[in-house]
Amino acid sequence: MTPLQELLNQRDSVDPSELMLQLREGLSHSPAASGPGSATHQLLLAYFKLNERACDASFASAFKRYPDTAITLLALCAQHQLTALGTLMHSVMQGQAKPDGTFQRALKAQAAEKANQPGLVAALQGFASAAFATPGHEAEIELSLAWSSLEDCLLDEVALHAAHIDFAWGPTERKKRQEAQAVQSALVDKSAAQMLQDFLTDAAPYVLAQPSEWDVAHEGAPAEIIQIPVQHVALNDPLTQAQATHLAAYPAALQLLAVYRQTPGVALFCTDPDDHWTAGFLFLPPAHWEDASVEMVEWLTSVDFQDDPVGLPSWVRSAIAFGKIPGDASYWMLPLEGPWAGHVLLSNEDVSAQTSRYSSFDQFVATLRVAPQAILGSGGYVSYPSADTVSAVPGGLRSCICRQWLSTDFTRI
Repeated sequence: MTPLQELLNQRDSVDPSELMLQLREGLSHSPAASGPGSATHQLLLAYFKLNERACDASFASAFKRYPDTAITLLALCAQHQLTALGTLMHSVMQGQAKPDGTFQRALKAQAAEKANQPGLVAALQGFASAAFATPGHEAEIELSLAWSSLEDCLLDEVALHAAHIDFAWGPTERKKRQEAQAVQSALVDKSAAQMLQDFLTDAAPYVLAQPSEWDVAHEGAPAEIIQIPVQHVALNDPLTQAQATHLAAYPAALQLLAVYRQTPGVALFCTDPDDHWTAGFLFLPPAHWEDASVEMVEWLTSVDFQDDPVGLPSWVRSAIAFGKIPGDASYWMLPLEGPWAGHVLLSNEDVSAQTSRYSSFDQFVATLRVAPQAILGSGGYVSYPSADTVSAVPGGLRSCICRQWLSTDFTRI
């Protein structure tokens, strides 16, 4: 199996946009090297240019800059019977955007359903006033919502020549695989419980963080990567006998039980050891699990499953909500039963997507030790306040100089 065939095998579980990102990273710059797949290879390279322009400016601008590519994509829509998308693209290409109103009707229907929530209705109306200000604005939104169907068509074309297209794993995937190997090697040398204890004996831990562009431009933050001292704080709130007995009855919970017997809660990467809000990650004390679970289920039923609250899987309600990135609405959870028993999921993303982040609790702990940025960058809310800034901002976050989550590199010594 070629790397490209391996990538395409993930289509049932990975969003097309993510697969296209990996394709862009690993696709060679020479279509000729792809032999029978050279035409598809060339189309991909052209598509990536157009898509980048659409992301940076607009679809209208992208179609105007790359008209030949836009025409080819239009033909692809016709070939795959994407009639509505093709019609919309053609209208934008002609400079006479004609959205079909699908998104506007859906937004109005949502506002009607939430008529008893005036705050939400006002927010929807405010969004609508900007989104539907012109046919062009509305068409841009409709295109962005439908674009994944076009990417699916492109992936269909790629699949026909997957054995020939010149593709190798890009730097993101190579790094991911290297980290996975490092995690497995770490678990050979030490147990997850020992690794979590090792945090508490680190002599001088710190994080390396990249201030966000906003903070550099508006808050006077330095543009370069900065080093921030942190501490790891044991919370020492032991499991009750009833909790231990309950967990012991589930094979899926045995790894979590072994870790929590030794370290029953810890706040990691804190800038202030007396304020756990400053932590990069919290292993919640067992006494907090029940409240965390209630909050997790309430969020899921009111947001992710708002149209069908009873559709929330039963295994979510019995799962252990053991971890949290302060400021993030999601919880890190370990189901005791169901299809993901023993796995670790990020509640607000993985439950509705029916996927998991880590196949075991031990793997999760080892990743936090070996490659913490993979976890601390997941929630999108890890931030570290500057020494002279403590004012609160909307949403409960603090004003801070470090909010560039995905590029933040967390390191310890």
